[in-house]
Amino acid sequence: MMVSGQAPYMPGRLVTRQDHPGEERESLKESISPRYRDGLGGIDLERVKRDQRRARREVFRALIRRLK
Repeated sequence: MMVSGQAPYMPGRLVTRQDHPGEERESLKESISPRYRDGLGGIDLERVKRDQRRARREVFRALIRRLK
């Protein structure tokens, strides 16, 4: 039984537009780092891929250094 008027946290539950109209679109825009935004309001996927490759290289280098 819930005492407060708030819904319980449910992992994996998708927030739909019916739950919070207009907020979904705004939160998606805010969640994209300015570093990865392109000039047209989308995501610069090439930049994301480059950063992911660099991060993987750094992880592997750190693992190799640790094993030595």
